Amino acid sequence: MMRVVTGKFKGMEIVSPPKDLELRPTSDRVREAIFDVIRFDIYGKVFLDLFAGSGAVGIEALSEGAEFVYFVENNPRAIQVIKRNILRFGLIDNSKVIFKDVFKFLSKPELERKIDFIFLDPPYKMHFVSQILEILKDSSIIESNSVIIAEHSKEEILNEEYKGRLLISKYKEKRYGKILVSYFVAE
Repeated sequence: MMRVVTGKFKGMEIVSPPKDLELRPTSDRVREAIFDVIRFDIYGKVFLDLFAGSGAVGIEALSEGAEFVYFVENNPRAIQVIKRNILRFGLIDNSKVIFKDVFKFLSKPELERKIDFIFLDPPYKMHFVSQILEILKDSSIIESNSVIIAEHSKEEILNEEYKGRLLISKYKEKRYGKILVSYFVAE
């Protein structure tokens, strides 16, 4: 059973995806550590949860005071879980669920707001994080000071910088067992 670990919804149960979906939700420990890093910066901000799965990270962002969260997921059963969680927490007005492949979404993002924080947690074996950072460095969805947080396997080595329309630079990296969480900022 997953629970919200920080903020105003702390302790409330999050609907978990069915076991046969083969999703790997971000652990409570890692979610708590991520929000320990960004807690004082997220209030009133717009958050993008890519590869959203159950929506746990985006819900955590809303629990910590984010103004709005976009959830992007391409699995129809996971989309249903995200919608159930949004209803459970009363977050319909503070979120939008986008049923689309992340790469298709990023090639033509239809967003009403600029993104302050992006969290991405693609399937580890796919090593998508570098590809997504390459796209984001030229994307119009982020601006200077946007923060990108990537959860990935320790086998996926990321560059320190991605230079394009914006310079995306790594400013922190933390290891949790076999996974890494890398933090980047756009300039």
